[in-house]
Amino acid sequence: MSPASTSPRFGYWVAFFILSVVTLGALIEARAHTDRLSPAAQTNQNYAVACCVILFVLSLMVVFLHTRPLLSSLILGTKIEGGIIFVLLTFWSALVAIVSDTRHGLATDSSGSISNGNLYYFSWAGLAVGVALMLSFIRSVWGIDVTAELRNRAKRLRYWVWLGIIGLIQMGSSARLFDNHCGLSNNGLGEGEMGSIKFCRRCQLGIVLGVLSAVASMVVAGVKMGVTSSGKVPWLFTTEMVLSGVMVASQAIGVAFLTSQEGPGAPLNNLFYSSWGSFAVGLVLAASCVEDWSAASGTVRAGASEKDSVLGVEGEKDSVLGVEGERLEFSEGIC
Repeated sequence: MSPASTSPRFGYWVAFFILSVVTLGALIEARAHTDRLSPAAQTNQNYAVACCVILFVLSLMVVFLHTRPLLSSLILGTKIEGGIIFVLLTFWSALVAIVSDTRHGLATDSSGSISNGNLYYFSWAGLAVGVALMLSFIRSVWGIDVTAELRNRAKRLRYWVWLGIIGLIQMGSSARLFDNHCGLSNNGLGEGEMGSIKFCRRCQLGIVLGVLSAVASMVVAGVKMGVTSSGKVPWLFTTEMVLSGVMVASQAIGVAFLTSQEGPGAPLNNLFYSSWGSFAVGLVLAASCVEDWSAASGTVRAGASEKDSVLGVEGEKDSVLGVEGERLEFSEGIC
């Protein structure tokens, strides 16, 4: 049996290779038609192309090794493969950061909206596949199933982790837009691309909301991960309910201001998706907390009604015994 049919990551590597091919082609085309010609922008464009070429070569090499049993045993499932995956994740993270920046004129235009869909979406898809590759490697080599741990260790833990990740993206996107259009280091942008006061204040709102989501998720996730070893925390569920409600309310305000016509997330960009993603995850968390609270309340009411019914039956038994006792006394008196 060939390694291609036994390796749990062969499908991921093929998908990674295809994504790198599409991303590289879209990147070369975007670089040829960009209007960002400043030295800083061209330097970052060259960095993006170099990163994408490295990703293409490494993924092609690993896919080729999957078809050669003798060579694949030297890399697959070893620390070398783990190192390659780590390098891929590093370069792909840098690639996503560069192509999403409005100053470089690759996947987004001067307004922040997506100008090259292939480059934008396939670069993010490649990053997601890279994360899946790393999780699969950790599971097969060290026997740690991170996804199962997040799902089974504590209820709603994975949703809090997702909220933290999306919150970091929201914070970083807002900070980048504020730095580009409102700060002093707007290299590569003209005076006409400076944001209005309302635009800049809404960027600051996005930063605050992102920080709030990230901090809240880290606190709750940290407590939940420690609960299994130290016992139950009585105030944890109440904290979850309050924080999930705060997240829903704050992110609803954020969606209204950030993605409106004059907001920095009005175009389809990282801030648009992260704002709506944070709001959606907050709704899931709040709905789960309300569901658990309703179930617990129903159990308490059912227990109370059962107790009342038991007391009622015992009362009826006592009354019946009392009547029978009176009848016995009456019969004894007659005798």
